[in-house]
Amino acid sequence: MQTVYAYSGRDIAESRRALANMVRHEFTDGDVEIEQPAGEVRSFIRKGLNQPIMTMRSLNATGISFRRAWHHIRSRRAAVHLLYFVIQGELRVVNSAGSYTATPGQLAIINADEPFYSNAVVGDRGSFECALAVVPEHLVLSCLPWAKDCNMAFDMDPSHRQVVTGLLDMLCFEGSHLGRQTAEPLAEAFLQSVTESVSDQIASLARPDSVLDKRFADIQACIQKYLTATDLTCDRVAAYCGISPRYLCYVLSARNTSFSDLLWSQRLPKAKEWLVSDAFRRYPIHKIACMAGFKSAAHFSRTFKSTYGCSPKEFRANHGGAELEAQRLLAS
Repeated sequence: MQTVYAYSGRDIAESRRALANMVRHEFTDGDVEIEQPAGEVRSFIRKGLNQPIMTMRSLNATGISFRRAWHHIRSRRAAVHLLYFVIQGELRVVNSAGSYTATPGQLAIINADEPFYSNAVVGDRGSFECALAVVPEHLVLSCLPWAKDCNMAFDMDPSHRQVVTGLLDMLCFEGSHLGRQTAEPLAEAFLQSVTESVSDQIASLARPDSVLDKRFADIQACIQKYLTATDLTCDRVAAYCGISPRYLCYVLSARNTSFSDLLWSQRLPKAKEWLVSDAFRRYPIHKIACMAGFKSAAHFSRTFKSTYGCSPKEFRANHGGAELEAQRLLAS
């Protein structure tokens, strides 16, 4: 790890200036305040991984606050979210949506491009300690879209906490030794493990217009748009929607479905409709299968029969013939 800030002394102005310069150099700017301690100011911050996300460990024996206002944002966008994993002490966060406090074992997520105030409060052991992940906006959108507008402290599920902290420690302590090809999948796995560790709380907060609902609607719309593509895959739909394949699977799992089930639930009704449609009545079944995105007529027939209890040929004969006879009777 690289030490990016270390101070031990009594000069508040000097320590504040050095800390503000470090914060500005590493990711953004704002107003830094350091509480006047009874003794010396002691603060130590180290950086691990630098790309594609940045990870840091911070240990302070003095309370530190940071304020980012609209004039900071207008002069310099950060385009990052700050993920604070509190180890000792408390982190108090205030923004336009309200305020909350993250305690040891909890996660706080801050959008650095909205005005906020954060205050690191020293705990009973005489220090504030946290791990910090600085996540670029494009990774938030693809891996943590639920975090974009959240305003609360999250409790990590015990069954996932060790995975989250283990990956975060690796990225913090070994990040400077990792090449990009190794760091990128590890960072994505870390962000996915964060989502999994708070998935129950995300689900409990879901509203009709929630991020999950919007993502599910986006996935459905994308499948409908590319319904006839025989090579439509989970990875392609995720790329079209601007999310990761893992998050796509998480969204579908929250709706008690899978990519395969959702895909065929849209393709089969469309193929069923086309079988007896006036426009496609004379099309051979293998062409209907191709139009609906099936790779072969055999696959189409098997799936159709298992769903509807008859083959496409039988369905067309039983329904299409009756419709034709009705049309002839009406015309006579």
